Amino acid sequence: MALLVADKVGVWRGTGAGRRQVVREVSLQVARGELFGLLGPNGAGKTSLVSVLSGLEPPGAGGVWLEGVPLSRARAGRVGLAPQDLAFYGNLTGRENLEFVGQLYGLAGKALRSRVDELLASVGLEDAANRPANTYSGGMQRRLNLALALVSDPAILYLDEPTVGVDPQSRNLLFEQVRTWNAAGLTIVYISHYMEEVRELCPRIAIMDHGQVVACDRVDTLLAREKGILRAQVEGEVSPEWSGRLGMTPLGEENGWTSWICAEPAQTAPELVRLAEHAGCRVRRLETRPADLQQVFLGLTGHALRDE
Repeated sequence: MALLVADKVGVWRGTGAGRRQVVREVSLQVARGELFGLLGPNGAGKTSLVSVLSGLEPPGAGGVWLEGVPLSRARAGRVGLAPQDLAFYGNLTGRENLEFVGQLYGLAGKALRSRVDELLASVGLEDAANRPANTYSGGMQRRLNLALALVSDPAILYLDEPTVGVDPQSRNLLFEQVRTWNAAGLTIVYISHYMEEVRELCPRIAIMDHGQVVACDRVDTLLAREKGILRAQVEGEVSPEWSGRLGMTPLGEENGWTSWICAEPAQTAPELVRLAEHAGCRVRRLETRPADLQQVFLGLTGHALRDE
């Protein structure tokens, strides 16, 4: 049984003539223990969807189930959310913020102290635990935001754009910790518009655009749908016949480079070299670029992921 099930979820924003649907009949499932990615450009409806999946608001249509029961009846604390907007008290220390949230979930005494110490260590904030949170760097504040989402020991954790404004060191620490928590059995939904992050962390993803899930599958399966690019600097005349013989689609020439689209760029490159040499040409340089999630998104939606 899936840990999380969403069935035809719809969300609307605004009132009157300005009312619009921002999430359109989204259905998806997340397995227990999965590290699942939700990818899409800004404005795709990701945060609105997560607001419903995490229980911050009811769906305007459809339903959500967690651990086999409607989310509205799920036990408090089973969902953890690190929102895109920072959610803590700046005048409290990191430790005080964690203790306050822990008390809301009924933790006290030794159990509360142990949980707070564990979380401070996991996000690398032990040395800054007794400083006011508003004195933290951007990366430290993001890490505190993440720790607060885990105080209740949730069954599922939503990370909504967790690396916005963070430094490379904090980003790498976050990635390492996400993998560690997931390896320990925590189900994580990672929401981002950064293709590289989702590709690096998540074996399976859903791609959103204009409020809809346009694809949901393993990353390697999605990439297999698209073709890569082969580029070469050739001394001599590039024959149009090469494209047909090697199953490539020409992209044209720019700055001395000739480019083609092909299914297996790395495998096609040696064949191109042999074909060029047979024609009396010399390949000076070669570059291969496998299919990426940008191409997948472009193929599914007709526009680039970073388009606004």
